[in-house]
Amino acid sequence: MNETYRLQKIRNLGVRLQELELLSLAPGKSYASAALNFLFADHQLERPSGLPLEHTLKTLGEAIMAQRKVRFSQLDADAVIDFFCRLYRVH
Repeated sequence: MNETYRLQKIRNLGVRLQELELLSLAPGKSYASAALNFLFADHQLERPSGLPLEHTLKTLGEAIMAQRKVRFSQLDADAVIDFFCRLYRVH
């Protein structure tokens, strides 16, 4: 999946999180940024700044594996997006 498609899926996740009233979009913020902020806060992690999207998502994947005891050696960026899209029923 390329970065543009990843951002679109994360944006769709942000829209869904707002529909579920799990986040409110601050003025000037994007749905993608708000979704990532929510996911990091939900896993009690500080969101890394200044890093590529793929690295940011891999960091989140490591937290998922640690907190949920997932049996994967690692989750790549696309698997992390798919995990949250399934969890919050984003199409």
